[in-house]
Amino acid sequence: MEYLVVLGAFLAMLLALGALWRAGSEGDLVQLAADSASHGLGQGTVPLLKDVLGY
Repeated sequence: MEYLVVLGAFLAMLLALGALWRAGSEGDLVQLAADSASHGLGQGTVPLLKDVLGY
């Protein structure tokens, strides 16, 4: 029974890593990072620093 639980956890980790790999190779992760960091972009240095330091 323990082997089944460990195998299930291992397979879940492999699927999660595969999903992250696919999202990274398609550029989805970069797009999400750019979208979340774009609040202060284009507004000058002070709003950008406030946005960065606010996290």
